[in-house]
Amino acid sequence: MDLWTNSSAVLYPGTQAPLPDSNSSINRSAASQHVPAPLDLRRAVPVGMVLAFFIMCAIVGNILVILSVVCNRHLRTATNYFIINLAIADLLLGTTVLPVSATLEILDYWVFGRIFCDIWAAVDVMCCTASIMSLCVISIDRYIGVRYPLQYPTIVTEKRALLAMLGVWILSTVISIGPLLGWKQPPSQDDTVCVITEEPFYALFSSLGSFYIPLFVILAMYCRVYVVAKRTTKNLEAGVMKERQENSNELTMRIHSKSSLSLKLQKFAREKKAAKTLGVVVGMFILCWLPFFMALPLGSFSSSLRPSETFFKVIFWLGYFNSCLNPVIYPCYSREFKQAFIRILRCQWKKKRRSWQPNYNSRSRHSSNNSSFQNGSQQTLSSVSASPGCVNSKLRPPQRSSDRELLPGSAGRGRLSPVSPLAMNAGTASGVSVGK
Repeated sequence: MDLWTNSSAVLYPGTQAPLPDSNSSINRSAASQHVPAPLDLRRAVPVGMVLAFFIMCAIVGNILVILSVVCNRHLRTATNYFIINLAIADLLLGTTVLPVSATLEILDYWVFGRIFCDIWAAVDVMCCTASIMSLCVISIDRYIGVRYPLQYPTIVTEKRALLAMLGVWILSTVISIGPLLGWKQPPSQDDTVCVITEEPFYALFSSLGSFYIPLFVILAMYCRVYVVAKRTTKNLEAGVMKERQENSNELTMRIHSKSSLSLKLQKFAREKKAAKTLGVVVGMFILCWLPFFMALPLGSFSSSLRPSETFFKVIFWLGYFNSCLNPVIYPCYSREFKQAFIRILRCQWKKKRRSWQPNYNSRSRHSSNNSSFQNGSQQTLSSVSASPGCVNSKLRPPQRSSDRELLPGSAGRGRLSPVSPLAMNAGTASGVSVGK
């Protein structure tokens, strides 16, 4: 393709087609309006089919992600709210930006007018920024979940999650609105050319705010997640969890196998699995968008550092391709999302919801019974060996035997053995602290 085609002007807005005769006003007027080349059907048809399939996957996939969380009560967690925010950004990109980009790619010239060109470019930047900002918030959420698994529900509340989502869209709007307010290079005189601004300082500002600063936060958080997960895994496998207390000579242990240590095992295993899944999402996002955000600021400051037109198109659409990857990753790494996808695609949601509701209520009652029993079944020993039932191999949560917590009894069978309140009071009066 010729270096001075309209496609090059779109990808490299600093370039303008040379005028045939700069001294002729007639020639300048004629050159200001680009004459579209005849449409090459042999190229347009296959490219259009591929891009249409890609756009449909992005739209349908992200709608499935949103419906999976909205229609499943047990998936309505703070982390999944952030996943919905990411899906909304990708869905908005797929419905407003990608069809326009595909039309430009097929026709090889802009047909929507200059005003819509500025709006399209701003929405493009906003959606991409909201995506990585959502991943940034998710990484912070995963660090809190792994570092404080028991306190996580009180730290990350629904209200705070919604405020974080609102902050993501406010920051994304601030970063993307610059060109609409005039922070861009002089516009082209040709209405068939849509220029993605490469004003050097805005390109640097948008690259830092939209990608590099959130990327630094994401990498820092996941490094902390790795360190904490490794340390916590080692402690849980050893079966010894030390607690802070005023008397340093005492070691407080929860002696039955399904007490706080088992609860922490379950929560930590769940948070660790979620961190792995979202780590894959973050990794794919970086692989898809890093080439573009490297080429954009470099090319805006020096024309010699600009990649070839073909390579720029590849990395440009590689970033867009990320919008349809996440709906594929979730069901592959999460059984809950996979089951939710299947129910929605089979239109079986109403039936499943009615049958699932009693089980959910039953589990809620069991959980409350367990919690009340755990609060009354804690003892303090001066020296005690770790119970072999406290830790399962490879941090797998213990299986539920019934809706009541059981302690080892005679004949090898579990027997309900609550600690007497008198014994607890006697222990407190003697100066021995009771575990929380």
